[in-house]
Amino acid sequence: MHITKTMIMTFFLIFSIATFSTTTLAAGKIENATLEEIKASIDTTIERAEKVFSALGSGADKEEILDLLSDTKQMAKEIHATRKAAVFKSKAGSQMKKARTAAKKDDLETAKKHVEEGVKLYKQLKKAFLETNG
Repeated sequence: MHITKTMIMTFFLIFSIATFSTTTLAAGKIENATLEEIKASIDTTIERAEKVFSALGSGADKEEILDLLSDTKQMAKEIHATRKAAVFKSKAGSQMKKARTAAKKDDLETAKKHVEEGVKLYKQLKKAFLETNG
């Protein structure tokens, strides 16, 4: 009797695990972004990076520059890029990180160079994204 009871409990346990829906786990998942949303996030990221570049050129204070760099980084997270475009996203993010590090050290000329390179890479990202997604 004990063996039968154990086998029945094991069967029900296996059955409940096997029928547990993975869609239940995905209930909080946000829908994938549309092409228009991704294009908009790329454009906004480029605008923010250019804003950082102009702030560096106009002699803005360190805190303002760091805030603008942070905004750019946050916006870049919204970009869901293809494999080809992801390379540019990664490189641009790296340049912006280097710019932030330089700005923290008050080396604004180096920060400006990194931001300039980051803007170029974000524009290449946009071009690569549009080539693959129209």
